[in-house]
Order: sequence, then C-alpha cells, then structure tokens
Amino acid sequence: MTTKYRDYFNRSGDTELGVGWMEENEHGFCVHRVQDDKLILVNVYGDGEYWDNWATKVAKDMGLKSVFFATQRNPKAFERKYGYETVGYLLERKV
Repeated sequence: MTTKYRDYFNRSGDTELGVGWMEENEHGFCVHRVQDDKLILVNVYGDGEYWDNWATKVAKDMGLKSVFFATQRNPKAFERKYGYETVGYLLERKV
C-alpha cells in the first residue's frame, strides 16, 4: 500500500475505498461515480483545490447539475472555501 493510501485511511478512519471510478495523479486521488444528475465524490485525498476544480470540469463535461459528497469534518469549511451548501444530514444509530 502506498503512503498516500495509508495516510488517507489513517486520517479518514475508513478501512477501504468506496465503489466507483478512480482518478489518481500527483495531486492525490478521487473515487467517484454518477447518480442521477450528480457527480458523487466517494473518496478524495490530496490537493482540495485541484480536486474541486477537477470535479467541476468533469460534471460540466458530463452535463451533470451538481457535485455531491459527504464528510465527517465540519462542512462550514467546504461551504466557505469551495461554495458548497449543506443540503441534509447523515444519521447513524448503533444496533
């Protein structure tokens, strides 16, 4: 396992990458997929500005209406820096 994947798993707490297509380069990596009219960012690691611009271009090129992702981090930072809007909440309960 390369250093960037190890670092991603350590920082995110994830144990595996999600399902989708992977784009990987010197800026990090992004696992993504399309659902309805949205580009879904499943896992993103590396240069946030690069991946934000990349996602916008890919969504426009595919004729999609929006870019969508979930985070365990404070969403206010993504709202301020990249212009995202919080549109819902994820809920979890132990069984």
